[in-house]
Amino acid sequence: SSLPLLMVPHILSAEASCYYHAYVLADMSVYQTRDYFFAKYGSITDNKEVGPELVKSYWLPGSSKPFLELVKNLTGAELTAAAWLKDISTSVDDKVAAEKAKYDKGLEEGPTIDVENVDLEMKVRIVHGDEVIADTEADGGLAQTCAKFKNYVETHYGPGAESKA
Repeated sequence: SSLPLLMVPHILSAEASCYYHAYVLADMSVYQTRDYFFAKYGSITDNKEVGPELVKSYWLPGSSKPFLELVKNLTGAELTAAAWLKDISTSVDDKVAAEKAKYDKGLEEGPTIDVENVDLEMKVRIVHGDEVIADTEADGGLAQTCAKFKNYVETHYGPGAESKA
């Protein structure tokens, strides 16, 4: 086959070792990539540096480079299970405490992007059945669409609301 091993389409049954092997490698690469970004920037959420690096190192090369080379080119290291094993060997209590600390820090710092004026250069429509709940074109932008959707959820599903779904 001219496709790299990890680009072979899924077979109908999930009983092939290649199928599972690819997911293990993908999971390992996710944790190695996250560790790389956390070490470099301290945070991933709302970080404007992360996206362009992912585009340049992972998405633009696509299938033109072997999977393991993509990981090494971004992180500077061969793919290993170290970051993945660190994560899965962390106790639940320690994991919850660490994630809560990150969450609390994020709340304290607030968003690093101008959420009122973000432009994704795309149309977003939120629909429920045939009902259009919110639409960036009709509402004047993403912030307005999000506010309209938030109001919809609170009205229909918030405390004291009778579900109108």
